[in-house]
Amino acid sequence: MKTLVLLDHEPVADGGWMVHALLRLEGEARLQSERPPLNLCLVLDRSGSMAGEKLHAARRAAAGLVRRLAPTDRVSVVAFDERADVVAWPGTGADQEDLPLLLEGIEPGGITNLSAAWLRARDLLAAARTDDSVDRILLLTDGQANAGLTDPAQLTGLCRVGAAAGIGTSTFGFGADFDEELLRAMADAGGGNTWYIEQPDQAPTLFAEEVQGLLELCAQNVRVGVAAGPDTEAVKVLHDYPSQVEGDVLWLEVGDLYAREPRRVLLELLVDPVEDGAARIAHLTVTAHVVTAGGGLERHDIDIPITLHPVDGGRAIPEVRKEVLLLEAARLREQALRAREHGDGGYTARLLPDWQDRVREAGAFDAEMEEEMDDLQRLSVRLQESAPDATDVKYAKQRAHLRQRSRSGSLRHVRRADPPAEGDAHP
Repeated sequence: MKTLVLLDHEPVADGGWMVHALLRLEGEARLQSERPPLNLCLVLDRSGSMAGEKLHAARRAAAGLVRRLAPTDRVSVVAFDERADVVAWPGTGADQEDLPLLLEGIEPGGITNLSAAWLRARDLLAAARTDDSVDRILLLTDGQANAGLTDPAQLTGLCRVGAAAGIGTSTFGFGADFDEELLRAMADAGGGNTWYIEQPDQAPTLFAEEVQGLLELCAQNVRVGVAAGPDTEAVKVLHDYPSQVEGDVLWLEVGDLYAREPRRVLLELLVDPVEDGAARIAHLTVTAHVVTAGGGLERHDIDIPITLHPVDGGRAIPEVRKEVLLLEAARLREQALRAREHGDGGYTARLLPDWQDRVREAGAFDAEMEEEMDDLQRLSVRLQESAPDATDVKYAKQRAHLRQRSRSGSLRHVRRADPPAEGDAHP
C-alpha cells in the first residue's frame, strides 16, 4: 500500500495559511494466485415487488458470479420473503454447475424479512470461511424491511457485529422503493459498498463491479487517524467517511482498498503564521490489513507527520483543487435536494454558475469535470421543472455518496444517459 500527501496552501488575512492536505492511498495489483479466496453469499429478495424483470436480472447476476470465481472461491445463495431459504449451499464453481437451474426455481413471494435472510447468510459464510478468505454478504432488495427485525439501528448493528467478526456486507437497492438510508447504513457498518440499481438491466454490471473489486482487493479495514498539529487552529475532513473520536484523534473508516481505485482523504486546515519556516500541521496514522504476496492478510501501521513549508503567495496543486471542487459538487447535490423539499427548485441554478467559475479559475476542467458539470446541469433543470421523483433523489444521493467516499471509479456506472439541457456553458 502506497501513501502520498499533497499540500495546497494560500495565505489568509492574519498571516496564517489555509491548507488543503490530500492523502492518497494506492493499492498494488496482485497476481491471481496471490489474492485471498472469496467466500460470498448472495441474499436475494424474492418478495412480490421483485416479480418480473427485477428477479430475472438478479438471478442472471448470480449465475454470472459463479463464472467469475476462481476454483478456490465459494459462493452460496439465500432467497427470502417472510422466510429465508438456502437456494445454494457454500461451494465452488465446479460444485455448482446446477446453480442457474436452482436460481430459475426462485419464485416471488410475500413480505420482506431482511434480518432473517442476513442471519442465514452470516451462518453460511461462517461455516465456509477459512483463515485467509474474504467473507461478504451481497444483499439485493427492492423494498423495506417489514418483518423480523425492522428497526434500522438493529439491522445496522447486525452488520457491524458481522464486520467485527470478519464478515462484510454490501447492498444493492433496486428501483424507487427501497430504503436507501438503511441500505447505506448497513453497508457502512458492514465495511462494504452500497449500489443503486435504477433499471434491472444494470444489475449484472454492478454485481460484476462489486465482485471485480473483491478480486482486486489490496487491503481491508483501512482506517485513517487524524490529529491536529501544534501549529494548527482548526482541521476539517471534507470527505464523508464514518468516523469516531478516540482521545485527540479522529478515526475515519475508509473501508477496503482496491488496485484500480485509489482512496483519498481531503483535509482543510487553518494554520497559524509561520515564524521559523515550517509548521507542524497534522499527524496521520494509517492502519490496514494488507493482502500479502502469499494471499494472506498482514496488519500494517503507517505514521505520516505533515509539515508545511509555505511559499510566498501560496502554492496551488491542481489535483487537490480538483478534489475540492468535486466534493463541493457532491454537497451541492445534497443541498439542492433539501432546498427542493422546501419548495426552492432554483437552488442549483443560482449556485451552479459560481461553482463553474471556480472550475475555470482552478484550471480543473477535464473529461471528468465536464461529465460532472453536465450532470449538475441536468439536475438543475429537473428541479426547476417539477418536484423530483424517488428515482431522481436516489440517483443524486448515490452520486454524492460515491464522491464523498472517494469512489470516483464507481461513478462510471451511475450516470444518466440523456443529454444536458440546451444552452449549457462549459469552461
